[in-house]
Amino acid sequence: MTKTFTLLFLLLASVLRGAAQPGPGRPVAELGRVGVLPDRNYTWDQIRTDTALVFAPADSLRSAQARRYWLRLAVRNPSRYATAGQLTVLPNLDNTYYYFDEDARAWRTRRVGQAVPTDSQRVKGALLLPLPGQATTCYVLLRLGPGAAMPPAVRLRVRLVPAAEVRQTDTFYRTAWAVSLAALLLLLLTNLPTYLRFRDRSTLYYLCSQVGAALYVTAFRGYFRVLFPGPVFSQRVLPDGVSLSYTLNNVAMHLSVALMLLGFGQLTRAYLLTRTRLPRLDAALRYGLRGYFVFAGAVAVVNLSGFYLNQFTLLYENLWVLALFGLLLVIGMTAFHHRLPLARPYLLANVLPLTFILLMAGYNVVIGFTNRGDLLLPDLAILSHALGFSAAISIRFQALQQTLLSSEREAAALALDIERQELRHREIVLKNSHIQTALLALQQRQQAQAAHTQQLSADHHQQQTANHDLRQQLEANQRELASTTLYVQQKNALLAELKQQIQELNAQRPGQQNELAGIKSILQSSLHLDEDWVRFKLHFEQVHPRFFEELQAKYPALTSNEQRLYCYFHIHLATKEIAALLNIDPASVRRAKTRLFKKIAAADLAAGRTPAAAPPDGPAADE
Repeated sequence: MTKTFTLLFLLLASVLRGAAQPGPGRPVAELGRVGVLPDRNYTWDQIRTDTALVFAPADSLRSAQARRYWLRLAVRNPSRYATAGQLTVLPNLDNTYYYFDEDARAWRTRRVGQAVPTDSQRVKGALLLPLPGQATTCYVLLRLGPGAAMPPAVRLRVRLVPAAEVRQTDTFYRTAWAVSLAALLLLLLTNLPTYLRFRDRSTLYYLCSQVGAALYVTAFRGYFRVLFPGPVFSQRVLPDGVSLSYTLNNVAMHLSVALMLLGFGQLTRAYLLTRTRLPRLDAALRYGLRGYFVFAGAVAVVNLSGFYLNQFTLLYENLWVLALFGLLLVIGMTAFHHRLPLARPYLLANVLPLTFILLMAGYNVVIGFTNRGDLLLPDLAILSHALGFSAAISIRFQALQQTLLSSEREAAALALDIERQELRHREIVLKNSHIQTALLALQQRQQAQAAHTQQLSADHHQQQTANHDLRQQLEANQRELASTTLYVQQKNALLAELKQQIQELNAQRPGQQNELAGIKSILQSSLHLDEDWVRFKLHFEQVHPRFFEELQAKYPALTSNEQRLYCYFHIHLATKEIAALLNIDPASVRRAKTRLFKKIAAADLAAGRTPAAAPPDGPAADE
């Protein structure tokens, strides 16, 4: 706020100082007769000494008659004191002044003008002429350059202004320029760190407009002519004698206007977010800016190529600028009407500078453009814009800070919620890990169980295969056992039949009883051979492994014949079959059976076992 008051104070002091400068008042000197002489390659000595050369009065110059003219000016100082004045001869394209220096008692020359690259004055073509306290005469060699666009006739004009008034005016506008430039530089340095910190687009375009404003006020005052007096790209002389040229000062002027329009337009778009909130006005502003840039660029290219076009395009450029800034004012008012955020500070910051800019553009359109830099409207517009938008940017940053603070709070709450969600997520992940571990263990158990089941299945299959093999072997052994039993039965039956026949023969032939007794003895011994029993026992043990070992261990008192009889009972042979195998009658088998099981029962009782039940002696057992 202190900086703002300081800048306003300096600006007010400059304005008051300009208001206090003296008016035109009484002229410092009087111009007498002006004589004109077309140049015919005269030398300076001829002009100064040859009285035969006639300087005729004229109010215009014709380029068809001559491209160079000599002028003789009679100047009278009504005061007896020496003074000075600023002499300007139009057209001032390329003029060489010859004047007498009373102090040095010698003639001096100086070449100035719009087309002179060495003329580094802020306003080209003027000469600071010393005026002694008497009448004096000076000469001017006026050149109508071949490179300038020239009308058929050019009005000749001579103007003499007091030097003190010129110095005072220059001091005033130099001060105004310095104040404007210092204010712009101060605001630029103030807002540049803000942009470097936040990278805000509004601040960037504000800085762009400030750079453009600094270039504009410098070019408007003509100080680029002082820094860069040349080169001169194109020239034109108007019928009223005013000489125009396109130099680096004009290039800087075009560039500065483009930068300011770019800064103002893009600042408005970024500040009010017109792309989304006011799309139609935003499109109009965008295309308007593009059109101006294309138009101004084309004009600058033509001027740089050697043809002076500013005279014809300056009106349209100012109208275009007038329309663009009017559009900016409409956008601000529309935004305020729609109650858009930050529309009020934007409109308040924009009203005063836009008013000054519109007045300046209107002045250029209605009255005409002057390149002498003798207007304060640019300074007022630039300073009001710089100060207003600096405050608007500050208000915007305060709003952004509040938004940022609320966003930070929301972010903190969101971060807390995210942290809670992460903790919940970790808990879920931990539970899932436990579940996965349990599932993995269960899966491993299931796999182990499946492997075990598969192994059991394989073992079962193998056992089934072994059982099948054993059953087949058992069936084979049983068939062999049955075959052996049948064979023994058939053999014993055959032997018994042979014994019966021998007995019958013995009864029929008593004389052969000795021979028949021997045969009978052989048959009787064959009935009791153990070879068949051994073979039977072998097959029986294949069907019933360890049967005789266990029987011997359980009933050690049993004889071999009793074990054999028990074996026959175990396989459920009938009494008649056992009688045939043992070659005894069935009654003897039943008696032997009774004695055997009594002996077994006694052994079981003695050993504390439950006595084994004897097989039944019913009819089935005798079959």
